[in-house]
Amino acid sequence: MAFSIERRGPGVLRLIMGHDFLTEDAWQIHELSDRTDSGTRIELDFRAVRDCHDFALSLLARDLLAGRVLFDLQGMSQHQERVLSYFGVSAGNREPLGDFDPI
Repeated sequence: MAFSIERRGPGVLRLIMGHDFLTEDAWQIHELSDRTDSGTRIELDFRAVRDCHDFALSLLARDLLAGRVLFDLQGMSQHQERVLSYFGVSAGNREPLGDFDPI
């Protein structure tokens, strides 16, 4: 796992990404969000990420758009936000731009 997990309180998790954000990381976030109670807030801290795979962001976009848990993205680069927007995730408020499956 290339990220660490902090429990910030009831219903709030913080995931601190490592140097890389890879496909495996996106799948682990997906599995974590699936096992987490609906409505939980998950903070994803991308400040340390230097190598981010676009395909991993496409997988992450599916979970962001699902709305089962609330995601708070922090420290993303402009490129990373732009890639997410290609998959329907608004950069400003992380609300879906439409009702579609990005993959």
